[in-house]
Amino acid sequence: MAFIPQTLINQVRENTDIVDVISQYVPLTKRGANYIASCPFHEDRNPSFSVSQPKQIYKCFSCGRGGNVYSFIEEIEGISFPEAFAKVAAFSQIPIDERYLQQGSKVQPAHQRLYELHDKVADFYHYYLTGTNNGASGYDYLLNRGFDEALLDTFQLGLAPDNSQVLLEYLRQNEFSDQELIDSGIFYQNDYQEWRDRFCGRLIIPLRNERGQVVAFSGRQFQAEQSPQAKYLNSPETPIFQKGELLYNLDLARPEINRTKQVLICEGYMDVMALYQAGYENVVATMGTSLTEEHLDRLTRLSREVYFIFDGDEAGQKATKRAFDLVLPRPQLVAKSVSIPQGLDPDEWLKQKGKASFDRLLEEAQSAFDFQVEYLKTHYNLHNDQELAQYIEQVTQLIAQLNSPIEQELRMKDLAEAYTVSLDLIEEQVARKRQQLNQQRRQESPGEAAPPPPPVAPAPASTSLNIRSGLAFQSEKQLLFHLIYYEEAWKFVEEMDGALVLFHDTAQRIYFALQELYYDEGLSLPLTAIVDRMTEESSRQFLNEVIWDQENLGYQEEVMVDCLKAIDKAFVQQEIEELREKVKQARQSAEYTEMNDLMMQIMRLNRKIKQ
Repeated sequence: MAFIPQTLINQVRENTDIVDVISQYVPLTKRGANYIASCPFHEDRNPSFSVSQPKQIYKCFSCGRGGNVYSFIEEIEGISFPEAFAKVAAFSQIPIDERYLQQGSKVQPAHQRLYELHDKVADFYHYYLTGTNNGASGYDYLLNRGFDEALLDTFQLGLAPDNSQVLLEYLRQNEFSDQELIDSGIFYQNDYQEWRDRFCGRLIIPLRNERGQVVAFSGRQFQAEQSPQAKYLNSPETPIFQKGELLYNLDLARPEINRTKQVLICEGYMDVMALYQAGYENVVATMGTSLTEEHLDRLTRLSREVYFIFDGDEAGQKATKRAFDLVLPRPQLVAKSVSIPQGLDPDEWLKQKGKASFDRLLEEAQSAFDFQVEYLKTHYNLHNDQELAQYIEQVTQLIAQLNSPIEQELRMKDLAEAYTVSLDLIEEQVARKRQQLNQQRRQESPGEAAPPPPPVAPAPASTSLNIRSGLAFQSEKQLLFHLIYYEEAWKFVEEMDGALVLFHDTAQRIYFALQELYYDEGLSLPLTAIVDRMTEESSRQFLNEVIWDQENLGYQEEVMVDCLKAIDKAFVQQEIEELREKVKQARQSAEYTEMNDLMMQIMRLNRKIKQ
C-alpha cells in the first residue's frame, strides 16, 4: 500500500486552520494572540488549553498534551494517522486519492508483507469455518455457544484445518516465501523438518491492532479429544505483534468508548464477544497478561471510566488489584471493579441471567478504594489487634492517595467509626502518609527543570520527558527551533568541525528527523512537517515545547553558539558525575593512587566549565 506523500500532508495542513477544526470539538475563547479552552483530554476546571493560530499548534499547560491539527484529531477521536489525515482533508474539502487512505498507508514497507500474509490467513480460516463441510463441527460449536452468524463475520472467526498442508499450499500459491511463513509465527518446522500450522484443528480468533489489521491469532480447542492440550494457543511475538501492547477488540470498541467515555476490560476473548453481542460494544480484553501502562495510555486518550471485569478467583482478584495500582496515579480515570457472583464469567452470566442483570452488576460496581479495602480484609485477621493495626495502617495509605479532600474526610470518619479508633489519630496518620507521598513525588521530579504549573491531571506516563539537564534542555529547544525556521542555522551546523551531538536522546532523534526532511526530502523551511513524523509521545511533547515556547525573533548566530556551549557544559558535567562515582568506589576499595588521578581529572574538567 502507498505511503501518504509528505507534500500532500503539508498541503492539507497548510490549507486548514487549526482553530476552525478544534472549535468543532471545544468552545474556544480569544485571549490575546491565542485561543483558550478547558482541555478536552482531562478534567480541567481552569482553562489551560491554548491554541496558537499563527503557529497552528495547540498545547495544554496542565496535562502537557500538544501538537498540530493531525495529532489533535488522532487524540480526540482515538484514530490512526491516515484516518486523521482523511478527516482533516474532508473538513477542508480537499480531494484525496483513495489509495492514500487505505488502512496501513503509513506502515513500514518491511512489515507490509506480514500484514498481507495475516490478512490472507484470516480470510482462509474464516472461509474454512463458514464455507466448507469440514468447518461444520466448529461452526455448530459456536452457534451452540450462543454466537450468531453476524458475530462470526464481525470477528472473522475461523477454523484451522487438521491438515497443515492445505494452508501451506494456499500461501505458497500466493507467493509467500518460507522465511515469511516462519516470521509470521503461524508455521514452524518439526523435528522431521515437516511444516506445521501451530493452530491446526483449533477454532481461530484473529487478533487485530487499533487500525483493524490482523497481526496474530489465538487458537481455541473445542473438541473433547483435544483436552490434554492448552485450551488457548496464541501466536508468538513477531515484528507486528507484541502481547503487552495489544488490547483485543480495541479497533471495534473505539467508537463506542469514545462516545460513552467508558470501557469494559475483561480477561477472555469469548467474554468480549458475548458482551459485544449483548450490546456492550465498548469492551476489550488484555492478551492473557496483566494490564500495562501502554494499555492505559491508549485508554486514557479515549475514556474517563474503566470497569474491570476479571474472574472472582484469587488470580482474578490479584489482577484487579494490580490494575487499580496502575490507575491510581491517573486521577483523570475513574476505575471500578465488577464482581460477578457464583464464580461465573461474563459469558456464563449473560446466558443464565440476561442483559438486565448484567446492567445491575455494572451499576453496583465497586470503586477502586472500596475494592482495595475489601481485598486487604482478606489478607488480615481483623480479630487480632496486631493485624488490625496493620490493616488500618494500609487503609490510611489508600486514603492518603485519594485526590478529593471531601472523600478523604468521609473515609477517615468511616474508618474511625468502624474500628472505634480516634479520628484525630487517623487524621494524623493520613497527614503523615500524604507528606511522605508529596516528598516522594518531589524526589522523582527532574532536578534542574523548571517546575511546571500545578496540574489538574497529570500527563500520561508515556509523555513525561526525562530531563537530565535543564540548561541543555532549554538550549536544545532554541537550537532545534532555529533549525526548523532558519536556513542560516543549517549553514552554521554544516560549518561546524564535528557532528552535532545533543545531550538528550529525544532531542537527538528530532535532529536526525529534521536532517531527513531537509537533506533527503529537500523540504523548504519552516520544517513544521516534523510534527507529523514523530510518533513517540516524548518526541511530540519535546517538539511542542520547541515550537510553542520559542519566540520567532529571527536568526541569531550568537544564540546558536551559546546553545552549543551549554550543551557541551552538560556533557562535561555528566562526565564529572561519573568520575565522582568512581572516586567513591576507589575510596571504598582503598585505591588511593587511582582516587587522586580521578580527583585531578575532575579538577581539570571543573576548570574547563569555568572557562
